[in-house]
Amino acid sequence: MRASGYERNTNDWYVEPAWAVDALLSVERQFIGPVMDPCCGGGNIPRQMEDQGVSTVSADVCDRGMWPVDMVGDFRSTILAVGPNSIISNPPYGEAREFIDCALAHTADRVCVLLRLAFLEGIGRRDWFATVPLARVWVSSRRMSMPPGGSDVSPKGGAIAYAWFVFEHGWSGRPVVGFLPDVAKDVAA
Repeated sequence: MRASGYERNTNDWYVEPAWAVDALLSVERQFIGPVMDPCCGGGNIPRQMEDQGVSTVSADVCDRGMWPVDMVGDFRSTILAVGPNSIISNPPYGEAREFIDCALAHTADRVCVLLRLAFLEGIGRRDWFATVPLARVWVSSRRMSMPPGGSDVSPKGGAIAYAWFVFEHGWSGRPVVGFLPDVAKDVAA
């Protein structure tokens, strides 16, 4: 059992709460589309973006039949094929740095990734952060529950702190730390 309380999902598919995407979209505006989610899982992120009028391109390592997937393949090949302006995604945590590097190499605007707040830690990452345009870290004061996708596990009170990390092309200077607004009352949404 991992710190999250869930068994590891084979494809690192963990379902972020819809309210977390809504909260990001309330503080990060003016996305020039389409915006890509190359790790769309069941389609939660693109669904929330489209509900707010943002056009999307969806991809994942497999089509789970829950959301219309535009492309099937790993994040590297799909990002390279699309070359989107921006990316919003909940990437595989074990490959987060590689994901961000690939996304930054093939986007023109922003890369927004949902990761554990602890992603800020570590000497190796500290040196890496100095080389990338980390503009904002949007901390969630509410704990998120991210159960494994495709399982019968219901979301419940989360135990891990998460944040949206926003990398913006052309950003210089130190990153700004802010807090996500509470945009929904239904934590399990």
